[in-house]
Amino acid sequence: MTSKHVFLSYLREDAPHVDELQKVLEAAEFTVWRDTANLWPGDNWKQKIREAIQGGTLVFLACFSAALSSRETSYQFEELMIAADEYRLRPLDTSWLMTVRFDECEIPSVDLGGGRFLDRTIHRVDLFGEQKTAQTARLVTAIHRVMGSMPGVPSPSVVSAVAAAKRADTTLEYLRDLIRNPTLVMDFDNYMTALRRPALTALANRDRFPILGEGGNLDAAMVKIWLARMLDYESIVVDLLEPFKLVGAYGLPQHAPEVAKTMRAFGQESVQLEGLNLHRYAHQYPTLILTYVLALGAFSKRNFTMFRAGTEDAVVSATNARVPFIAVSGVSSIVGDWNWLGSVLCKRDEHVPLDDELIDGLARGRVPVRFTPISDHIHTLLAPLFADDFVSDDEYSEAFDQVEVLLDAVATDGRLQSPGFWGGRKGYGRYTYRYRHVDTSPEGRMLAEAEAAGVGWTPLLGGLFGGDSGRAIAALTEVKDIAGSIRGGRW
Repeated sequence: MTSKHVFLSYLREDAPHVDELQKVLEAAEFTVWRDTANLWPGDNWKQKIREAIQGGTLVFLACFSAALSSRETSYQFEELMIAADEYRLRPLDTSWLMTVRFDECEIPSVDLGGGRFLDRTIHRVDLFGEQKTAQTARLVTAIHRVMGSMPGVPSPSVVSAVAAAKRADTTLEYLRDLIRNPTLVMDFDNYMTALRRPALTALANRDRFPILGEGGNLDAAMVKIWLARMLDYESIVVDLLEPFKLVGAYGLPQHAPEVAKTMRAFGQESVQLEGLNLHRYAHQYPTLILTYVLALGAFSKRNFTMFRAGTEDAVVSATNARVPFIAVSGVSSIVGDWNWLGSVLCKRDEHVPLDDELIDGLARGRVPVRFTPISDHIHTLLAPLFADDFVSDDEYSEAFDQVEVLLDAVATDGRLQSPGFWGGRKGYGRYTYRYRHVDTSPEGRMLAEAEAAGVGWTPLLGGLFGGDSGRAIAALTEVKDIAGSIRGGRW
């Protein structure tokens, strides 16, 4: 059985609609599991259906029409019960179960556990009427997002910044000239100083970004303030994205000290040791974005000297030690104990109206949340920036996964090299759930590469892990173990 299939549950009366839907899904390169094609004479029907649902379903797609209301018995009811049992085993952020309507009909109120019901909680698409074409595209997009390969709707500010850069911006052209001419190191240093100064000044403005504050319940009003703050952070760094990507991709060894200095400056501003946790954690967000941009740019050109400068060499003073910023912060650090909060950003990416009812539903678990929302959002945020650097969404997503693995490994190595450091750090992004149904994982492949290449492993040649193969293998082994444990604990 092909893994990661879309399981179609439906009534025989709806077969013509399902035939059409299957063609759309297969055109989008999804594998479809359907009883007419995947069950053979003599098969144990119940066993095969259960194996298909539990064994490798990417999405269980329950299809309904008015025909169901006239049925007292149906095999579809049994499929729904199996799906409900499987759904209860999955985390609240899962989008594994979706519903489709072929006409105006009621969806059965199947109890999915945890206060969730099939007719009220689950993502629904109506494939009829004037909006049928648009809704079909929405369904394909939703399934792509479950796969984790396709970004959401990109931020208009990032799209605008990328478009401006492509119009032969004179500042960027000046940076390209500086990189092309390795003798202009002093000019490059001055450029980086001028680039970071306005952003750092804005981030240090405590009227704009307060760190102190009174605690209390995280209600809808506070969530909206938090969201506005996160978007404000993005507005501050948006003009730095193209330059940081360019430096990451093409920077030379002589540029590394100034790149590390720039990232140290942002990292130190981000690491606030006192204040309200909600504000302190959020304040790490702009530096984390810049870290991802620099790392992705470097990874796209295998420029691990720049990768090292922007991560391992970006050392900050934290609790009880001096460690790389990435050892202090990570995608889960931004939201601290309120992981559901990050889903507000993802809902905005999906253009979902953020009213009080939705926010309360996310907080209380009535509305499914993302398991790695900040990672998912950064993946979407940076997609337009790297649109020309990768040939497809899948290639971008795979590179994003590998960068996150390497960031987690650098963070782990930083902790291992500073045994006195006890500060918290929560990384482990979307790659932990994207590979839960396959035999291989990006961290496993990276570890195998490091072990096979030894001191000749390319990241080591760029200076990562101090050029020490033993350190790289130790860090990657721990990352592999933790990622495996996370997958085992969540699903």
